[in-house]
Amino acid sequence: MTKEPKTIQIHLKTKTMKRLLLSMLLTLIVGFVSAQTVDMITALNAIGESIVYTEYWDVSSSPGGKSTIGEKRYVATLKPVKNRFGKIVGFDALEKGSGSKKISYDYMYNKFDNYTHPAYMSAAANHAYAIINGVIFYLEYFESTSSFEIDAVWIPSIPKDRASDPIFKGGKMSELKSTDLMKLVKDYFSEMEKLQAANPYNEVEQNEADVMKFMVDSTQLTYDNANAAYWNSPEGQKKLNQLRKPRVTLVNDTGGDFLICFGQGVSVTMKPGEKRQFSCDNGKINRGKIRPNSTQLDDTGVTVLNLDGSNCGATINASTLK
Repeated sequence: MTKEPKTIQIHLKTKTMKRLLLSMLLTLIVGFVSAQTVDMITALNAIGESIVYTEYWDVSSSPGGKSTIGEKRYVATLKPVKNRFGKIVGFDALEKGSGSKKISYDYMYNKFDNYTHPAYMSAAANHAYAIINGVIFYLEYFESTSSFEIDAVWIPSIPKDRASDPIFKGGKMSELKSTDLMKLVKDYFSEMEKLQAANPYNEVEQNEADVMKFMVDSTQLTYDNANAAYWNSPEGQKKLNQLRKPRVTLVNDTGGDFLICFGQGVSVTMKPGEKRQFSCDNGKINRGKIRPNSTQLDDTGVTVLNLDGSNCGATINASTLK
């Protein structure tokens, strides 16, 4: 009589099961596309919030050759940010110890290039982030996926129990230094374009993406209207008139330090030959004096130059001031 095989039951903890499923998903992606073609949402889910990253802000890459990576700065962990629909739309990098945000998500300035399969997250002032092989690339002068420079990289410290995770394949420092990083990133973007083209939004995803765009557009409109209201107000018009007037240039020709105080508690030690510009009709400049054991100066209350609108556009030598 043939015995039936016993059923083996395997109980896995929730986090372990999630990680296993993500690894299986990544393995499928790697098998059909390439080792680098993993979108940012999948990458953030696979990385989790416990992996420690170190930023290196001195990066250079030679075409077809090796790369130089150095100058450590911040050490942080990642925290994905989700929208009202529960979808990841960005991430923060929280510094170890202080918890301060060294990468800070803001829905007005940080946007995925694709709602469901993002290749990068844009940032203000022509910058962007991409996650490739588990490594975060900070890109500057980002005009397109073929025009940018690599400004910094955040490299993960991979625990032994996760060394075989597909997301980190090719993400070690030694591997990155022996790689043409510009080619790596551009190849990644090229493959991601194909992945995005093969995965158009469904109706629900399109509606969610439209809602996110509307939030940004409506908030920007509110900002624009508030700005317009301010600049059209009497206070705004006064400020505009001040900005339009040529500024006063003060030159330290005394041969020594020239100590001045102005504005709301601002103090400056002008070095010989130094020049500074000031609004010509907004306050006054007082003489300063050294405060013992401090870099801050004390205000003597003695006015050396009135900014009353009578000297707009003038260049004034400090030696002529009493």
